[in-house]
Amino acid sequence: MGFASESRERARPVIPLAGMVDVLFLLLIFFMSTYSMRDQELMVDIGLPASESAEPGTNEAQKVVVSFDEDGRVFLGERLVPIADLSGEMAKLAEINPDMPVILRGDRAAAYGLQMQIIDAANAAGLRDVRLSAVREEE
Repeated sequence: MGFASESRERARPVIPLAGMVDVLFLLLIFFMSTYSMRDQELMVDIGLPASESAEPGTNEAQKVVVSFDEDGRVFLGERLVPIADLSGEMAKLAEINPDMPVILRGDRAAAYGLQMQIIDAANAAGLRDVRLSAVREEE
């Protein structure tokens, strides 16, 4: 008969690590990509003006956030963009989705003319839905 001898040790079960490493990398990629898609508008420090009629906006997946500060710097998302290049950058986004809203976040001490230049750049790029961002005025 072919019985195994007592001195021979049994083979231990093997855990397939390759599959576990694949799952680990997939989870890592998932969390890194979702972290980078969080609301970017909070990354630029802007003192928004107050408004009595301000209403909470909708959290849309695709939107263009343009911020400008009192020094005349313009940010597309978190990225500093010269005002001359803004229309071209927005045109690239308009190719993806021409109905994408533009959320305009301007500092209360910023020049009104800069706001109009940004709205003109959005219109030239084909983005017609421009919304102004404000905070609700405290009573």
